[in-house]
Formats: sequence, structure tokens, C-alpha cells
Amino acid sequence: MQMICKDCREVPPNLIEEFSNGDVVCGSCGLVLGERTVDTRSEWRTFANDDQGNDDPSRVGDAANPLLVGAQLETHIAYDKGASARSRDLHRAQGKSTHDKNNKTLSAVYRELGDLCSSMDFTDDVTNYARFLYKQIYDAGAFKGKSPEAMNAGLIFIACRQQGVPRTFKEIQAFTKVPKADIGRMFKGLEKFFSNQNRLKKDKAEQAGGKFGTERHKYLLDFIDLLDRVDPPTGKLCYNAIDRPPKLL
Repeated sequence: MQMICKDCREVPPNLIEEFSNGDVVCGSCGLVLGERTVDTRSEWRTFANDDQGNDDPSRVGDAANPLLVGAQLETHIAYDKGASARSRDLHRAQGKSTHDKNNKTLSAVYRELGDLCSSMDFTDDVTNYARFLYKQIYDAGAFKGKSPEAMNAGLIFIACRQQGVPRTFKEIQAFTKVPKADIGRMFKGLEKFFSNQNRLKKDKAEQAGGKFGTERHKYLLDFIDLLDRVDPPTGKLCYNAIDRPPKLL
């Protein structure tokens, strides 16, 4: 079925949808053929790419950060310096009542690690790996009371080794201002901690009936830990599927 103008009777019809008024109008004679129409187009609109002349169809915001905790769906009330005192008070009250203190602590550490890695001209791979290592320490509740400066220096040292760009204690000391002896002690403690973590993952994999040793198994276990929603049967199925030869479709 097709709508046509009863006065012009043009086929095909020259119809114009005016979404601002909700009307369907004949483009030839101006007769209104429908009203209160619903705009079914996607409401994809951001102002980030207006200067580039392209559209951003994303309406869901940023993806969840696996290095933070919680669902990350909290609402923040913005506040500008030129706003009223009432807006400032509302901003403070909302921050005290709903702001996630855990994510605030993690974000501060990640920001500091990022600044240190940027000062040493490291790639994002080193920065993200150092943050990933810290997230494991934070989840385990380890190294409480230790110097955060020495902790960051030790994490960066390990991240550099793991990413194939090793640095000496002296080079790390030059940028972090942490004594070389403190970096060495922290490195030994971190090395022991991550060794124990890998041993726990190995025991967990063996209990699931698989073998531990390949890089793919290690990545899978890391992703399972990050998701934190994978039930044991599913984890075992994924773990065993790695050893199976791929089938060509």
C-alpha cells in the first residue's frame, strides 16, 4: 500500500516528512497528508565529529574498563566554576553519596603510571601492562603499606621486561626518583607475588582438567579472571577447546 496525494495523484508520490512538526506533506502542492508521525530514525547524534563532517553512531558511551571495578554505570553531576553555589553543593553531595572510592583510587594510580611511562617515552603496551599488573595486586589486597612510588617503579620495570623493552634499575631510578635499592627490593617482592599468582592459576587449570603452559592458556585464564562471570563448566570448555585443532568451515 502506498500513500499518494489526493489532489496531485502523482506516481510515484512526492512526499516530504517534516519530522520537526510531525507532518507528511505533498512536495508538489503542499497538502498535509498526515500528522503526528513518529520519527523512527536513529537518534545518533554527538558533537565530537561535527568539524570532520562525519557521524558517530555510538550512543552507548565508552566500553567498560576491565581495569576498574563495578558496572561503571554511575551518573556524575557536572559542575562549572561559573555555576551557582547550589550547583556546587549538589555536585559535592552527589559525589559523596555515589562516587566509587575504589575506582577513584585505581584511576589515580593508573594516571600516575601513565605519566611516568609518558615521561620515559614508553608505548601504550608498557603502560597498560603496568596497570594490569597493579590491578592484580589491588584485587589480591597485597603490598598494603608499601611505598607507592617504589610500587610504581617496580611495576614499570616488570612491564618493560615483559614487553621486550627492558630497562635497568638505574634508568628507572632516573625518572621515578626512587632509590635503586628500593626498586630492587620491590621487584623481588613483586616477582614472588606474581609467581604465586601464576601457580594458583596453574592449580586452577589442573583442577579443571587441562594442562598449563602455552601462552594461549595463560591469556584465556587472564580473560576469565577479568570477566569474573564465567562459571567453571564454561571455563573448562573454553580451556579444553584451545587444544583442539581448528576445523575449516
